Amino acid sequence: MSIDLKSIETKTKRLGLAIQGKPYWLRVGSGISLGYRRTEGAGTWSVRIADGKGGGPIKRIGTADDHVPADGKNILTFAQAQAAALQYVTSGGKAPVKVTTLGEAIDAYEADLDDRKADLGNARRLRGNLSPVMLKRPTASLTAKELSAWRKMMVEQDFAPSSVNRLIFVFKAALNLAATHTPLDPKVWKDGLKTLPNARRARNNVQTQATIVALVHAAREIERELGLMVEVLAQTGARYSQVARCEVRDLHDDRLAVPSSLKGKNKKATVAMIPLPADLIARLRLAAGDRPGSARLLLKAGGTPWIRRDLDRRFGRVVKVIGEDPKALTSYALRHTHITAQLLARIPVALVAKLHDTSVKMIEEHYAEAIASHSDDLVRGAMMAIDQAAANVVPLRSA
Repeated sequence: MSIDLKSIETKTKRLGLAIQGKPYWLRVGSGISLGYRRTEGAGTWSVRIADGKGGGPIKRIGTADDHVPADGKNILTFAQAQAAALQYVTSGGKAPVKVTTLGEAIDAYEADLDDRKADLGNARRLRGNLSPVMLKRPTASLTAKELSAWRKMMVEQDFAPSSVNRLIFVFKAALNLAATHTPLDPKVWKDGLKTLPNARRARNNVQTQATIVALVHAAREIERELGLMVEVLAQTGARYSQVARCEVRDLHDDRLAVPSSLKGKNKKATVAMIPLPADLIARLRLAAGDRPGSARLLLKAGGTPWIRRDLDRRFGRVVKVIGEDPKALTSYALRHTHITAQLLARIPVALVAKLHDTSVKMIEEHYAEAIASHSDDLVRGAMMAIDQAAANVVPLRSA
């Protein structure tokens, strides 16, 4: 007997159904039906795969949480049963695997970031923008429509398109990781989490050299270690996540070996050798002292490693000291300013991209104005000064 979703999605509704030997069926996918068999005790869940002849094999997948709380393995809620049914089909008829919720998928992604020494804030920001209900949803039962609705909600909350897209990239990464151990359909998030168009419009916060100098000096006044961190960010243009991972052995005679950001699961770990001023090298050597090579190079005043929220909070104080708005001027402005300065100094775009652990394509997309200014100067430099040239020409008289 076929029924609608509202009849079995809650235990109250299910227990109101008549007891019968055959399951009540609900279509949950193409040729896939979830069955609920109402008994005197707890009901049971089954999955049926259509054979094109009005029937198909039936497989019991678990007990309903009619009287006992679900455990996600043997006793399943409606959402878990739906996910288990889909997993059973996509896994080729194998036994259903453990149900993974979206929250668990994000936890696994955060652990993966931690293993790769990447920015844990990516997973935390995504988790903070998902409702408790959605975090409890089994990944296998997520729909493109549901994900698209979440994307629309982010837009309606006045998130910048680029911010929405960053969350989408993290969302997809978490689901891709979950798909390595749980049968999932990537088409769901490919269709439901499409990136917003025109989101790569540059919003670079480029500051003057005087402002950067003021920031470094103000940071030193607040805390020597903070001043050193801000100065390294300003002189390398690296991301905080890269600089924070630098070790004592990364400090060379006149350069600092800055590790790559490891953005992307399969990205190979590399380093960029960044030349630094002699006085900054000397300050870094003094800060390193006699600590072992594997020790973190930059530490907080208490001798503990930096974490992102520490820098954000302290950098906000620095910005206030120089009379600027902490909401408008963040530490990432140091990176934007450094990249722009190098482009305007006519350093080749490919070299700028390599030194800043990014691609030529990204540089061209985000710093088009600086590149255009650079290109204009080069083109003008190759042009003839016609009037000046004419003033130096002495006309020959005809014989």
